Parts: sequence; C-alpha cells; structure tokens
Amino acid sequence: MRSFIVFLMFVVMLYASIESQIKSSQKRLQYTTKKVEGLNVKLTNLAREIRSLQKELQRINEKLSKLDMLLKEANEQYKQKIQEYEGTKKSINTLTEQEKKLKQRLVLLISNAFAKSLLLTSMNTPTEEDVLKEEILKAIQKSADTTLQKVGKEYANTKKALQNNKTKLAKLEKEIEELLRNKSELKRLKLIKSKKLAKLDKKQKRYKTEMQKLQQQQASLTKTLQKLKILQQSQKSATASSKMRVKKYGQKSYKRIRTVRYKGAKTIPPLDKFIIIKRYGVYKDPIYNIEIPNENIELKPLVPNAKVRNVLNGKVVLAKWTPHLKNVVIIKHNNNLYTIYAYLDKIAPFIKKGRRIKKGYTIGRVSSKLIFEVTKNNAHINPLDLIRVN
Repeated sequence: MRSFIVFLMFVVMLYASIESQIKSSQKRLQYTTKKVEGLNVKLTNLAREIRSLQKELQRINEKLSKLDMLLKEANEQYKQKIQEYEGTKKSINTLTEQEKKLKQRLVLLISNAFAKSLLLTSMNTPTEEDVLKEEILKAIQKSADTTLQKVGKEYANTKKALQNNKTKLAKLEKEIEELLRNKSELKRLKLIKSKKLAKLDKKQKRYKTEMQKLQQQQASLTKTLQKLKILQQSQKSATASSKMRVKKYGQKSYKRIRTVRYKGAKTIPPLDKFIIIKRYGVYKDPIYNIEIPNENIELKPLVPNAKVRNVLNGKVVLAKWTPHLKNVVIIKHNNNLYTIYAYLDKIAPFIKKGRRIKKGYTIGRVSSKLIFEVTKNNAHINPLDLIRVN
C-alpha cells in the first residue's frame, strides 16, 4: 500500500512537471508570436530602428530650428553686447576710483566740520575779537556744509551708478554665456545629426538588402516550382519576376497570393521544437508602405542541427542545393499536394529524386531557419493550416 502511494505521488509529480513544461513552451511561443509583428523578425526590428532614428532626427531638427532662430537674433546683437560689456567694465573701474576719492574727501570734510563745531562750542566768555572769529568760523562752516552736502550727493549718485553698472554687467555676462552655450549646443546637435543620418542611411541600405534577399528567395523558390510544373507561370508573373526589386514608396503591392483552403486533417510539423519567425500572407512594409506577399512560413529551430522531417507520405521530386535557398527538398503527396523545405544545412543521404518516404522520415538537418511552403493545384496553402502547432 505504501509503495503504491509513493508511486502515485511520483506519477502526480511527473505529470505536474510535464504540464509545467508544456505551459512554459506555450507561453514562450505566445510571447514570440506577439513579438513578431510582420513576416520577418530581422526586417521588423530593422524597421523599428529606422522609425526610431527618423523620430530622433525629427526632434533634433526641431531643436536646431529653434536654436538657429535664437542665434540669428542673438548674433545681430552680439557685437553690440560685447561693446556694451567692455564699456560697462570701464565705467565700473572709473566709478570705483571716483567712489574711492569721494569717500576720502567726505571723511576729510566731516572731520573738519566736527573740529570747527568743537571750536565754536568751546567759547564760553567771548571777547569782541572772539565774536569776530566766531562769525568767520560760521561762514566757513556754512560753506563746508554746502560742500559736504554736494560731495555726499555726488558720492551717493556714484555708488548707485556703480551698482547699476554691476547689475547690467551681470546681465550681459549671462546673455553672452547663453549665446555661447547655444552655439555650443548647435554644434553638438549638428554632429549628432550627422552621425544619426549616417546610421539611418546604413540601416536603410541594410533593410533594402534584406528585402531584396527575401524577394530573391521567393523568386528562386517560385521559379523552381514553375520548372517542376507545380506552379504555372503566367505572362504577367514572368514579367514581374524578371523585374524583382524594392518598389517605390507608396506603391500598393507586387502581386496577390492565390490561396486555397486545406480541408484535411492536420499533420506533424517539419520540426519538433521551433518558433515561427515569418508568417504566411501579405506583409505591410512599414518603411516603403507597400504590401509584400509571402507564400511560406519560416521556422527557427530551438536546438542546433535539428532534424527536419517529412510531414506526409510522399515521393521526392527534388533534392538539391540552390544559390538563394541553400538545400531544397520538394515532396509530392496525394491529391496533387506538394511540401517544400528550403534552407536546409544538410540533406539526408538517402533523400534522392524519385524515392518514396513516409511521414516523419528525416529529410535533413537545419540550425538557423527552415522555409516551409505548401502548394496544391497551382495554388498555395497556408502551411499553418496543414501542420499542428502546440
């Protein structure tokens, strides 16, 4: 009984661990799915970086425009302010010297006035001669008082003028400092703008290269399928494929995907553990503002050198290396259904044209990505309608 309880607990714990792993995988898959906004992670990230750089450049241009305006106004007054600044400094020096002299003169006048006052008050019993002297002293005192008042007023005015000039100088220093700071900021922003423009140009070129690479892959795969008569080539599509390039901004799309609905039971995916990094359907390009059709899905294996397996019983119609798609395997199944596996790092040794293989059979190995496409009767099927995704 005890051993049975222990066994039961072990089973419950094992089940809980498996459930936890499943939930963790599902969460990771959901997170990745939400993270992928477009058909291709690399292009999406590049587009996000380009938009971010464009916004930064717009903000820098707005700042530059404001600084240019401020500096234009300030530069017109700059020479005048510098002259005014130098003149104010000279005035302060002159007034400081004048204040010093007036202060010394005031001290002397006050001392003399005080001495005369003491002399006048010391005469208790004045003689006739003393009275005469007193009157003379009073006249001198009156004149000295007038001079003292005049010098005192001049000193007060000088001191006030000195303070005003010091305030004016401080204001001018602040205005000149602000002007120089704005000039420095303008220079700094221009340097940043130059670097960001170079970075933006580099990313836009890289984006264009990635776009062209994707288009070349798509065109190469389509051409292979047309050669094998899995897909028919119309005159219109032949012309379009020969002129495959990044279209101009604002053009609507290259072409539409002819899609049919898969109604059969779902089957195993070509990889055991993977995430979807590129989806089937029409992708609205955020940089060139065009609709780009994607006729396959792109899977990223979660382990290196992952096994790629055949999803249905069928017959190998192609197994070879190509310039744009690396190793490609195409398998024909019942009801004119074809599955295409591209970007394989290796093709399994026994996978040859004409060989019949069963569902689940390893057809090759892949480490970075697997392009998986499905067609039926000259039309495409969304691969996610055919395979199960946990």
